[in-house]
Amino acid sequence: MAPIKLYTTRRTPAGRAVELTAKLLGLDLDISYMDLTKKEHLTPEFLKMNPMHTVPTINDNGVPLFDSHAIIIYLVSKYGKDDTLYPKDLVQQAHVNAMLHFESGVLFARLRGILEPVFYWGQTELPQEKLDSIQKAYELLEGTLSTGGTNYLVGNSITLADVSVSTSLSTLNALFPVDVAKYPAVVAYLKRLEQTLPNYKDINIDRANEALQLFNQKLGKA
Repeated sequence: MAPIKLYTTRRTPAGRAVELTAKLLGLDLDISYMDLTKKEHLTPEFLKMNPMHTVPTINDNGVPLFDSHAIIIYLVSKYGKDDTLYPKDLVQQAHVNAMLHFESGVLFARLRGILEPVFYWGQTELPQEKLDSIQKAYELLEGTLSTGGTNYLVGNSITLADVSVSTSLSTLNALFPVDVAKYPAVVAYLKRLEQTLPNYKDINIDRANEALQLFNQKLGKA
């Protein structure tokens, strides 16, 4: 069977979540890093796989799928040796799902709200309300981690909640470092992920720093 084909970009948190999940599962990926500025995601071939022309998209031997959360749940459900990453217990699964929605609806949404105007629209000033929204996101995560009483977002082992959240959170932290005095649980959580999540440095930290470098360049700080 041919390796799963992944269409993504190097910096996108969503694509990195798929890469991290594959590493955890021991899956080989045939990765195609796309250049969205050249509209490689708008070709007829790509649109046939994904009419929404988003990345990441996978093709698992003729089965195309898009949306990172749908993809990582699919990969674990099909290829996982157990249900550690995505529990079958409905309560635990619901908690994981809640954090997946937090990643897309809060962390990534607020990250994108800042990056997109800078990367694509030429904006060079950052609105204060958007900067405040990042701090509010850290505050929400701090509360979740502080009251959970566990090492990870759902229990004491890594789940897809941590995989997904780690990607947007690491990029946010690169651009807007988390203040340990205000959010000690978030800082401790980031350190824990760096120590325990395979390939965290090259997939999260290094790629987040690439985003930071481009961000500063676009703002005229580089």
